[in-house]
Amino acid sequence: MDAKQAALEEKLAEILKQAAEVGAQIQALEQGAGTPHYDQIESHAHGVGQRLSQIMQQTRIADVAAEHPPEAACPDCSKACQVLAKTRQVISEDGPVELTETVAHCTRCRRDFFPSA
Repeated sequence: MDAKQAALEEKLAEILKQAAEVGAQIQALEQGAGTPHYDQIESHAHGVGQRLSQIMQQTRIADVAAEHPPEAACPDCSKACQVLAKTRQVISEDGPVELTETVAHCTRCRRDFFPSA
């Protein structure tokens, strides 16, 4: 692991620790007085993890789409076609995610295609 990745891993660990502390405080407020059952704590923690997953998926796929070149060759005729970023909602394992994906349209072939990054 290089220095940049190590620094990012350390930053992620600190942010996750802060998120866990805030999540635990929210769960305690929602639960009120009394001792919670472990399954209540686990369920709340899992929900926070799902929210993180949804945000991370959205962020990463948007980054991938943003890095794509502005043109791509049509897979059928090789004509250079403009690449646009479009969003759509999908249901991931962790719930709904707004995905940004690249799509191009070939006017010669009259077809859309999804260029790879």
